Amino acid sequence: MASSKIKYAAIIISSLIAGGLISVTAWQFVNSAQETGKTEHTEKERKVLFWYDPMKPETKFDKPGKSPFMDMDLVPKYADENEDKSGRGIRIDPTQVQNLGLKTQKISRGMLNYSQTIPANVSYNEYQFVIVQARSDGFVEKVYPLTTGDHVKKGTPLIDITIPEWVEAQSEFLLLSGTGGTPTQLKGVLERLRLAGMPEEDIQRLRSTRSIQTRFTIKAPIDGVITAFDLRTGMNISKDKVVAQIQGMDPVWISAAVPESIAYLLKDTSQFEISVPAYPDKTFHVEKWNILPSADQTTRTLQVRLQVTNKDELLKPGMNAYLKLNTQSQEMLLIPSQAVIDTGKEQRVITVDEEGRFVPKQIHVLHESQQQSGIGSGLNEGDTVVVSGLFLIDSEANITGALERMRHPEKSDDTMPAMLGQPENMHSGH
Repeated sequence: MASSKIKYAAIIISSLIAGGLISVTAWQFVNSAQETGKTEHTEKERKVLFWYDPMKPETKFDKPGKSPFMDMDLVPKYADENEDKSGRGIRIDPTQVQNLGLKTQKISRGMLNYSQTIPANVSYNEYQFVIVQARSDGFVEKVYPLTTGDHVKKGTPLIDITIPEWVEAQSEFLLLSGTGGTPTQLKGVLERLRLAGMPEEDIQRLRSTRSIQTRFTIKAPIDGVITAFDLRTGMNISKDKVVAQIQGMDPVWISAAVPESIAYLLKDTSQFEISVPAYPDKTFHVEKWNILPSADQTTRTLQVRLQVTNKDELLKPGMNAYLKLNTQSQEMLLIPSQAVIDTGKEQRVITVDEEGRFVPKQIHVLHESQQQSGIGSGLNEGDTVVVSGLFLIDSEANITGALERMRHPEKSDDTMPAMLGQPENMHSGH
């Protein structure tokens, strides 16, 4: 009896388990069929225009699969994803915008601050360059102990010479003075001595002492450095022979090659700072500066020359120096440089209109400095530009035809959907 009850209970339990399994299986089958039906229904409702790789959105494919460029599946582009074809922009889901971390900034007017350090070099001041000559034939009686590279002060003796022509003219002057020569005749003789090169102090000594001088001293006419000096005692000297060449040392010139691209920044208000590695703690005063009239065709640079005070003669010709230019541009529209998409063929930005659409716009960048770009055309003051998260928006603009509408605004809106449906660079396979 007990055995029969146990068998009966086992049969009932087995039946319940079997029934439950059948019910679960049936429910899963029905639910799966419903989901499949919904998916198929959804897919049938949404028309796929093409598939694309988000990393290379300009290339489109006519069927799904793996991207030949990246290890990722191609993404479908549906016809209903951007139904507002009449507008020039695109819409992106606000959640996606937040996830992308998009940042925007309003355009304002201002001046580009420019600061650049340019290599430069120190050279002699060519305005303080003299060539000393006797200007008459004669003989070198004495050469003072000097050589190339020596510093001399104005009035330092260089050589003693004898010039027969000067002796003869002095005799004529004294003869006329003693025999009643007219003032015009006397003045003519003295002027001939000046033209022949006789030093002015010797001429005045002749007038005051009334005695003939046979030996004359040629002296340095300026302070500076001797750059040429090769006479020797006893040499004959001709009237065109160079006695010495002397270069002044205060002030000196500092020259730098400035790129043509920043020539517009060089103006009267531009400020220059000079630093010299040999004297890092010293500052040097710029007296004046100018831009030379010609450009270097090889390096595409302009030569800027500064005249710098050098009273202590610390700056030596040939030294390296650095020229720091601090200046500002004229007022213009400014945007962050990271907001600019420069393909080499065009420059564009992504703007945000009043309705929240992202609109690509072509621009022309005039100048760039310190992560700021000056805009010449394409934008207005107060416009809003996207400064981060540009890549995905630009890709979407390319896919939806917004870039094409930007480039060809004269095309009718009706042509845009057709262009999306049959892109020129459609690939039939991978």
